[in-house]
Amino acid sequence: MGVSAGKTKEPASVAGTWRGVIPCADCPGINYTLRLNEDNTFEGTLTYQERDVEPFTRTGTWRLHAGKVALEAADNGTVPTLFELTKTGELNMLDQEGKPITTGTAPLYVLRKDSDFAEDNPILREERRERGLDFVATGNEPGWLLEIDLEKSIRFKTLPSESISMETPVPAALRSGNITTYLATSEAGELEVEIIEQPCEDTMSGKVSPYLVRVKVNGINFRGCGEYLQE
Repeated sequence: MGVSAGKTKEPASVAGTWRGVIPCADCPGINYTLRLNEDNTFEGTLTYQERDVEPFTRTGTWRLHAGKVALEAADNGTVPTLFELTKTGELNMLDQEGKPITTGTAPLYVLRKDSDFAEDNPILREERRERGLDFVATGNEPGWLLEIDLEKSIRFKTLPSESISMETPVPAALRSGNITTYLATSEAGELEVEIIEQPCEDTMSGKVSPYLVRVKVNGINFRGCGEYLQE
């Protein structure tokens, strides 16, 4: 079914891609990716972790009123999903009556905008460069971040929940052709990073980076794109 655009254009600060990991009754979590387009259409995708099911995608229109974002499905058969836009720039999911969720898992019902940690955020990129980081990579489904400071450590974490977080010393690099590999261990487990010199397109933004990056953390595989910051 086609999706019609909203009548009014909401602020560009609200439009964009938002992500979070919300609670799941019978799995570790649900990766929630919500794209709010500037023409007031939206696309929301739910991906269940560690379950062999296809991601569920919903489309429709969205509107912002009195600090709340309402998603209205294209089929008009679903109660609107409501979020509160907080002063800190997050989207907190509300219940069907538009009230805050009060269960013990309430802090998990939050989405953060991609620009808060996206590789192509110029402010964040410069801040990382000033911190002395040499290489940064990101990926999607679920979101993750890899930071390498060749003089200090390798840091990896999933975003935004940090359900996986690991920091290790930088081991000697293993080079073969166009691939640079780091094999590291810490108290948290094993980390393997492969940096492959070939163009890589981000699966959400479409941005092309010079390096394809594969990461394995305690047997869990991640794939994304990266770049050197000090070149």
